Amino acid sequence: MEAAGRLNGRETAAELYFIQQHYGLPTRLLDWTHNPLASLFFAVDKPDHDGEVFLMDAYQMKTDVPNFGVPTSRHRIATQAIERIVYWRDESKFPSFTFPFRPDHFDIRIAYQHSCFTFHVPTKAIITESENPTLKRFKIPMDAKDTIRRELSRLGIDEFRIYGDLESLAKRLKTAHNIR
Repeated sequence: MEAAGRLNGRETAAELYFIQQHYGLPTRLLDWTHNPLASLFFAVDKPDHDGEVFLMDAYQMKTDVPNFGVPTSRHRIATQAIERIVYWRDESKFPSFTFPFRPDHFDIRIAYQHSCFTFHVPTKAIITESENPTLKRFKIPMDAKDTIRRELSRLGIDEFRIYGDLESLAKRLKTAHNIR
């Protein structure tokens, strides 16, 4: 209800769920990106501890559906799983597997971040090598983060390129022109 004035009113249940994920509400979704530099941006975001970057070939996810691939959010399995949550339906009817899918890029954050998602069912909270043998993880040491953040900025990867909002643009301009 409180977001009604900020939305166009034609969002699908899936789109509303993606917006919840991207703006900080808890969901069964995990964000992924096709852009390795965006992934690195998030890995160095918090300076007080080591970061991590995860990599996988989403087409190699083990699902109960042959040739599942990486469907859009309009795929029957994705829409049914999300509608179970949005419309408070029986969660015991979730698929038995975690699955990848990609949304329509209807929101600026989703578009700028080259978003895709995995939907996590209650029985499988994390992805392991048994669900996807291509899963790799890379540690980003805390003491390397400042250097990586500066290099990303030189490549044009900053808050504005990730979030696309005016607040992030203002931060970029203040930093670029040394304005306090």
